[in-house]
Amino acid sequence: MPTAHDLVGTWRVTGFSEWSRDGREHRPLGDNPVGYAIFDAAGRIFIQLSKSPGRGVSPREVADSFMAYFGTFKVDGGMLIVAVESGNGAHDVATAQTRTISLDGDTLSIGMPGIFMATLQRAR
Repeated sequence: MPTAHDLVGTWRVTGFSEWSRDGREHRPLGDNPVGYAIFDAAGRIFIQLSKSPGRGVSPREVADSFMAYFGTFKVDGGMLIVAVESGNGAHDVATAQTRTISLDGDTLSIGMPGIFMATLQRAR
C-alpha cells in the first residue's frame, strides 16, 4: 500500500479514462493525454492534464479539455485525500476529494473505480 512518501516527486500522465453509467469506457482526453502530477514532501499536490496538442487536435480543443487543481494531500489506507484549494472545476474548489491509488513500481493509478482513472509514470 503506497504512503505519502512514495508519491513524492513528479509524475507524467500516460492515460485517462472515464466510464459511462452503463459501464462503457471512453477516453475524453484521447489516447495520448498530456500532463503532470507533482507531490511534494510538504504535502502539496499540483495536477494538470489535457488532450495532447497536434494530431488533428486544435489549440481550442486542448484548452477546453484542460483540467487542473492544487491543494494539500495525505494518504490513508490506499486512499489519496486531496484538500482542493483551487482549480478550474468549480465543483471541486474547497472540497476534500478522495481517490483510490495503487502503485506498481513507477506506475501510479489514481481514480474512482467505475467513474474515472488516471495512469501516471514517474518522471525521471
